[in-house]
Amino acid sequence: MRRDLAIDATRGLAIWSMVSLHFANGMLIARPTHAYPLVDGMSAFVLLSGLVLGIVYRGWIDRFTLRYAYGRLARRLAALYVAQVFISLAAVIAGLYLTAPQFRLIAVLPPDLPIGRQLWWMVTLRFLPSGGSILVVYLILLSLAFLVLPLLKHRQWPRVLTASGVGYVLSQTVSLPGMVITSHPGGGPIQNWMAWQVLFVPAMVIGWKWTDWRIPQRLDAALPALLAAAAVGWVTLAHGMWFGDWLATRPDLIGKVGLGPVRVVAAWLAVTCVYAVFRRLLQWMTHDWFRPLVMVGARSLDSYVIQAVALLAIPTWIVFRPWGPGLSALMVLAVFAGCWCWAEVRLRWRIDKLHRLPLVLAGGRFPGGRRERLGATGPEQAGESRRILPERARREPVAR
Repeated sequence: MRRDLAIDATRGLAIWSMVSLHFANGMLIARPTHAYPLVDGMSAFVLLSGLVLGIVYRGWIDRFTLRYAYGRLARRLAALYVAQVFISLAAVIAGLYLTAPQFRLIAVLPPDLPIGRQLWWMVTLRFLPSGGSILVVYLILLSLAFLVLPLLKHRQWPRVLTASGVGYVLSQTVSLPGMVITSHPGGGPIQNWMAWQVLFVPAMVIGWKWTDWRIPQRLDAALPALLAAAAVGWVTLAHGMWFGDWLATRPDLIGKVGLGPVRVVAAWLAVTCVYAVFRRLLQWMTHDWFRPLVMVGARSLDSYVIQAVALLAIPTWIVFRPWGPGLSALMVLAVFAGCWCWAEVRLRWRIDKLHRLPLVLAGGRFPGGRRERLGATGPEQAGESRRILPERARREPVAR
């Protein structure tokens, strides 16, 4: 199974959107990926994560067993947990040496908090530094897959969509304990995960039915209509005169923490349109013109961790804020280039799993050779191995 490079390119653009927002918010370099109202990198990241999960895990369950898919899902959750703890640990360590109010603002650290409590909040995922909070939302959403996958396997996708819709309505009408994630106990709200699942779970269903419903082919045929709808949406939201002014006073419709319904529609429309455009461009082009976006998107988890740590390290250890437009643009380019270089290193050294990196370094095994061709030898979707199934899995019984 070849990679869908359009999905990777769209995820890479989402990472660029996050990096440019965190390092150059409101400046020229950040405007292209924030020109569409109410849509940002996080919306695309969550939606595409659900889509890729549905595509990949459908293949594993069809070829093997639900138990095997559960094992891979559990390992993915463990990787996300380690990544989130690493980001939080970087903030805690930096906080031991930097007590300036500026750092406290960046790291979202409460003042005068004992180190023991900081570490406890870190390992229990209750301390979420600025720019490093998405993974906890993703952990919760990915945990929902343990419930969703058996239903999809038994063709109960209408019930999954119904449950997702009901959950979203509840998130907009009632406030339940644990529904809203905060930066730390008593801190500001980050996201309402019950609302954000309306991007993840339906996308997971679409990924599961990706081939059955011929989604890519349908999007190819509908591209002109998608572009027209996206243009109408942009004009309405950005230049809708009284409508736009009225929306600005309605956080219940456009809020990011609670993911208001207008923001949901805008995210689905914009992300679908961007994927369809990348798909068409990649059909026309014979060279790797989008390689930086594709490679960063293929290692989206690594890239997210890199930008989150850079957001803590650069303004506190290297160049203090405020930054001018030129320096901000340089930071964006440098961080994104770092994400791209790391993705190329993992591909060139064939580090399909990060826990194998110490063995590669210790053994001095640095595979060389020319640069790999995208789509043929790149890592599998969702950061999985270069083959869609490892050799040992081929000996497991096929699911009936």
